[in-house]
Amino acid sequence: MINIAAVVNSLGPSQKSFYLIKEFNKARENSDISTSVFYERPAIPVVAPLFSCRNVGFFSDYNGIAIATTLNEANTLIKTHNNAVKCLYLWDMEWLTNPVNYRPACDILQDPKLHIFARSESHAALIKNFCNKDSAAIIDDWDMDQITDFYIDYMRKEKEKEERRKERLRLRQERARQQKEQQKQHVTN
Repeated sequence: MINIAAVVNSLGPSQKSFYLIKEFNKARENSDISTSVFYERPAIPVVAPLFSCRNVGFFSDYNGIAIATTLNEANTLIKTHNNAVKCLYLWDMEWLTNPVNYRPACDILQDPKLHIFARSESHAALIKNFCNKDSAAIIDDWDMDQITDFYIDYMRKEKEKEERRKERLRLRQERARQQKEQQKQHVTN
């Protein structure tokens, strides 16, 4: 089961909310995907959601992929200590329409725990130009196939990293055991 959640300000009337709800509603047809939304501010949704909608206060218990859509929401993700794979789907480039403090914005965007999704190649280029970080994926209007592909690939890479780490640990322990045996043989001789 793949858990996918969005962390949003609200599900009120907007293009972002419309596509989010549409794709999350469509995802319930797949029994391998569980979708939910954590919101900061309650609002009447633009379309009826057919998935779990909870206050962001419940996010600390979440495990799965979590996707924020603004710098402020991404900051919430980063500061929350849970097992979520933290992503930022930059729907709009906030720094183009609203003044933002460059250093705090770059600190959020460059956080190594945060994976950035762009809406298009041109958005990815804008992100790279602003904070010098490549986008982890290009996601078209909350496309569930693209999100699940990213998540499955991410989990595969994490599993491979863990296996390599375990192998390095096993080799270290084996070398330490061999050194102890050599020391014992040296002492007995």
